Amino acid sequence: MVKKLPTSPEINRQCAPLSRRRRFVLAAVMSSVSFLIGVCICEVLFRILEHKENSSVVYEGKGGIWIEDSRWGWKPSLGTFHSATSEFDVTGNINSLFMNDAPYSPEERESHTRILVLGDSHTYAVGVSMEQTWAKRLEMKLNTTSGATSFRVYNGGVTGFSMHQYLLRLKDQGPIIRPHYVVLGLSYATDLYDLLPPDRGGWIYGGDRARDYFDFDKGGTLTQRHWDSNSDGALGSQPNTTAARVRKTLEYSAVFRYLRRSKLALSIGSKVKINGQSLWPSMEIVFERNVKKEHEYQWRLFEALLISLRTECDREGAKLIVLGIPYLPQIYDDLWDSTFGGNEQYSRTAGVERVKNYCEQQGITYLDSVNAFQTRSKTIGHWLHYSKDGHPTAEGHDVMADVIATAGVIR
Repeated sequence: MVKKLPTSPEINRQCAPLSRRRRFVLAAVMSSVSFLIGVCICEVLFRILEHKENSSVVYEGKGGIWIEDSRWGWKPSLGTFHSATSEFDVTGNINSLFMNDAPYSPEERESHTRILVLGDSHTYAVGVSMEQTWAKRLEMKLNTTSGATSFRVYNGGVTGFSMHQYLLRLKDQGPIIRPHYVVLGLSYATDLYDLLPPDRGGWIYGGDRARDYFDFDKGGTLTQRHWDSNSDGALGSQPNTTAARVRKTLEYSAVFRYLRRSKLALSIGSKVKINGQSLWPSMEIVFERNVKKEHEYQWRLFEALLISLRTECDREGAKLIVLGIPYLPQIYDDLWDSTFGGNEQYSRTAGVERVKNYCEQQGITYLDSVNAFQTRSKTIGHWLHYSKDGHPTAEGHDVMADVIATAGVIR
């Protein structure tokens, strides 16, 4: 049997080039595969880099480890500690009042002007040794100016604490210390955002730990409540929005963990929205000119907690001072320009102006450190924060202490 040879039209069809659609699909598949391979290679490289850096991480001592507290949620364990990373090497001491501070002595109460400091990790403070925190630098500056050791500053900052815990700590330890002044280190990185109770989205830090907190009752009055795993709304103890789930998923990536505070990551986070929500809502709430509806409750709760802090200070006979601790884009021009700088809906000073206005309305002294950070950073030519960790360096803490010491509000 003789095999039939293909005719010319058949040969042309068999040899015809791929259609435009097939070429597009093939190119898309190849691009996707190349992208995935590139992502995998980057992830592997960053995991190697992360492993190398983590090998230099040191934590020694019994102090400074989170332990459960049914009222505050958590507190640092007692004792000394030594912590080191690729960026810093620090020491600290957690005293009998669960403060990163010198040993507590009740006798100090009678011979010193006492200042109780409240705050989060920017006050506790991550990245600097105990004597380098802005609380202890403030103590040193005040005593140097007065020419005597007449001032005692108690560092009540704890990593992860929020406005709720600031108020609880003041209620619990104000009667012990009997402060003349209470200085609240207001962190714009989290304190306007990590406020929501379980039934409204949940806390950011220590979400599943039992704690007391504050919320409005049906009549709009701020009341104290308790949450634990058996409470109503237990499933809402952690933010459960689509954007929050995406952020949680990103935490599994070494690339994200390494670059999360970089200019690129902050830029992407400020612009990418999922179901209308920003990947970095803490930045959004600080910079938006007009408060969005989804943030109104947070601002309302923040103002109520601020008023309660002032009321508690009045009860203790203390003066409340609020120190604004800036978010990175508020300080550094390149970060601001790459995040919200080109969007008219946002202002670099919006959150500061709003908080300052609240304070003025309530007769609370407000001190802002943004300009001081900007001036010092430009003068010395480098950041006053760790590039990866994001917390202030010892130079940054000195700036904050100087803002308070030179303001003339503590005498």
